[in-house]
Amino acid sequence: MDRHEGYMARAIELARRGRYAAHPNPMVGAVLVKGGKVIGEGAHLRYGGPHAEVNAVRSCKTSPAGAAVYVTLEPCSTYGKTPPCTELLIRSGVKEVYYGAKDVNPAHSGRGAAILRRAGIKVKAGVLGRDCEALNPAFNKFMRTGLPYVTVKIAQSLDGRIADAAGRSRWISSPESRLEAHKLRAEADAVLAGIGTLLADDPRLNVRGVKVLRQPWIVALDSSFRVPRKAQIFQNERVLIATTRKASVTAMKKFPHNARIMVLPSENGRVSLQALLKELGKLGIAHVLVEGGGRVAGSFVSEGLADRFICFVAPMLIGGTDSKNSMVWPDELNAARKELGLRPRLVSVTKAGPDLMLDLRFD
Repeated sequence: MDRHEGYMARAIELARRGRYAAHPNPMVGAVLVKGGKVIGEGAHLRYGGPHAEVNAVRSCKTSPAGAAVYVTLEPCSTYGKTPPCTELLIRSGVKEVYYGAKDVNPAHSGRGAAILRRAGIKVKAGVLGRDCEALNPAFNKFMRTGLPYVTVKIAQSLDGRIADAAGRSRWISSPESRLEAHKLRAEADAVLAGIGTLLADDPRLNVRGVKVLRQPWIVALDSSFRVPRKAQIFQNERVLIATTRKASVTAMKKFPHNARIMVLPSENGRVSLQALLKELGKLGIAHVLVEGGGRVAGSFVSEGLADRFICFVAPMLIGGTDSKNSMVWPDELNAARKELGLRPRLVSVTKAGPDLMLDLRFD
């Protein structure tokens, strides 16, 4: 690793400080170097707050004039919630800018680098580019497609069960796994569950044990509008019920004011997931965490709508003939495939207490 990569590696480390609060904006880190010494560091810590370059310049105890800037993402060039970072860098007198990933936002892509070069600043792109781009898969997909990045999360026994025949599921996963699950919620803009999970477990689906500036949207899939008015999800600030035209209009009118109701097209009697993702994208939701159960998870995966799969595997056997499987879709889909099953790419396997946490991607 050369010195440029070393400074960028530190910028990547700083960027991760925005893991729970920067979204739907990207995580970004920045390091200022002058005379071979780091004189400033910063990260984009919260949505709507100062960008990484701003915080890095503000942290300087000496003038940034003549410094080199290492930033994980191409500096922004337009006015939004904050002024463009290109203006700040030019005004600060920096002489070099090294960035990792190109900004895929059409408003910024390539423009920031061009503006800096016209101002006489040396610009080099692609320093640890892959690592920098990997910081923000949800932002990148959302900017390219307008659709949310979808993470499917399952906690299962060794034999692939998420509940026994009586519906008992507490607790398959360990406290350590459940904390990791809350971290996943904190990273997302919305947490989604099906009506089966809501009726069986009455979860609140909010983030607990992790400090967040704002709770995510709660999205309930309920094609017939069976969710009880006193369900715990309505204790959250932002709740969206995705239903279909077969739902009772009278029932919808009686629901809490904080519940947003979205009537969507149906497919095989269920809410169209593709239509739902398009509408969530229009709301600015860039990352959805799907939490269950087996049919909902299986629908997102089998329809090719999942980007990431997190699977917690507990050292437990449930067995039984009518226990609940972790991944359910029609057998006809398997029969139509030439090869057995789907094979997502395994990224990592880590321990969460006694459980295994598998992180996979559908590339």
